[in-house]
Amino acid sequence: MITATFLSILLADVAVSMPSMNVRQTGASCAGLGSDATDTTSYNFTLAAYNTTNSGGVTTPLVLAWGPPGDSPAASEWVFSTYESWGSNQWPYNTLQSGAVFPQAGSDEEGLGAFSAPVAAGDELVFVVTEYESSPDAAQIYCAVPEVATNSVLLAVNGDTNSFSLCTATTTWISGSQVTLVYEASEDSDEYIYDTCYAVKVAIEPV
Repeated sequence: MITATFLSILLADVAVSMPSMNVRQTGASCAGLGSDATDTTSYNFTLAAYNTTNSGGVTTPLVLAWGPPGDSPAASEWVFSTYESWGSNQWPYNTLQSGAVFPQAGSDEEGLGAFSAPVAAGDELVFVVTEYESSPDAAQIYCAVPEVATNSVLLAVNGDTNSFSLCTATTTWISGSQVTLVYEASEDSDEYIYDTCYAVKVAIEPV
């Protein structure tokens, strides 16, 4: 006869031996991107771009950098640029939570927070940087999408992994050229020089 004490011990042993399972979340930002896509990652990550026509397997690290001047004195707009063109990394990794991307501040940006803003066709991928908030009004438009062909996980925005470009920005606030990440690059934009754009995919790289 199985006693209550024995049964409770047995159940406890089973619970200990079972591996923890990560709950895969597929919200609206992952609609149509497959059952393995997720709007929340269990790991921190960096981003890297690779040329879709002539990459040679080489990826280009992307970092959060100054974006176009904004209208608010309390917040600023930052964008993802190539590390080579920006030259520093003040936001060393990112998180993806419920479709929103949150760059995480390094020691030089202590007390600040960053979160994803809406992105329209032709826009740079803009992130709002302001004083840290526990629940900012972040745009929930991103998704992590496994790609079997390259054995990688790709970033999607607005349900799309295939419309990113790297373009030389029309910057006036730094010296030299800044190369930024753009969604559905348009020759009508004044944020970057359209003729410099080339198509990339954006890989999510766990850290």
